[in-house]
Amino acid sequence: MAKMISESFVYDLKEGCLCKILKYVKADSTLQFEIRKNYINIYYRGGSLIKIKEISENLYNAYFDKNYITSNDSEGVIIQCIEDIDSIEKTRKLIEFIPKIKQQMDFWMKLKKPDGGEREYKHIVAKENNSGNVGKYSDYFICDIEYTGHLNKEEDYKFDMIGVKWPANSKSRENNDSLSLCIIGMKHNEYEDFNITNYSSKIYEFIICEEKLNRLKEDIKEIYNIKSQLGLIYPYNNVNIDFGSNIEILFIFANQNPKHSKLNKDMENFRKTTVYKNLCNIAEIKIAKGSFMGYRLYDESLMKI
Repeated sequence: MAKMISESFVYDLKEGCLCKILKYVKADSTLQFEIRKNYINIYYRGGSLIKIKEISENLYNAYFDKNYITSNDSEGVIIQCIEDIDSIEKTRKLIEFIPKIKQQMDFWMKLKKPDGGEREYKHIVAKENNSGNVGKYSDYFICDIEYTGHLNKEEDYKFDMIGVKWPANSKSRENNDSLSLCIIGMKHNEYEDFNITNYSSKIYEFIICEEKLNRLKEDIKEIYNIKSQLGLIYPYNNVNIDFGSNIEILFIFANQNPKHSKLNKDMENFRKTTVYKNLCNIAEIKIAKGSFMGYRLYDESLMKI
């Protein structure tokens, strides 16, 4: 299977010409780092801040999304691409653009998504479960956001988040194999356009396909290893995880009124469906409850449905 990003790409992020950008991301709690096929994506408030793509060994291009530019004056102009990044000096020049890009994105968010948007909250979940000395005590680590099957663009599936359940007790942390794969669906604020039965049906169709499930597991194992090497996820070193047969499907209904009539009715109807019964035969289905008003995921704060 082809690698997500090359070993030289990983090295350049750790110690080579891109090390300053990794350091910047780790120091800025508003940024989120994701690994894609042959490139990395740095997100801000759920939107794509910068893409850095490997052109050849130790040579990279950086891309900005011009759709976030809302101003017509010269102050609002940001170049769309910085080419031929092959040195720390060029990476520093890239970093100089970041505050301006963030400002442009803030303007765009204020106009288009004043409540922040669902993507922004997905990144908050990832940060709170992955980052630093606090994140390592979570029972779940978020490996990827909006997984689409990176190696096969013709596929039509997308999951909000993919996680790994690795309980925080010392005995479990001694074992890095037989971990549980966790497929996470998140709905923030507005629930009306979400259908839990349809969403769960797509998950079921995906995980009963052995080829797709195995590809997902291989992708996530590689992503976890790279992120851990880069100090972005526990245990912050070179670790190779593996999965057992357990699969969890976790729903996060963020900022929802617990008395929401449609949500409660949908949950009641979902339990009566064939999709629910079929899924229960191959996975555990859970809903996250509040963790003292935070987004960190603890096993005892999840309830089965």
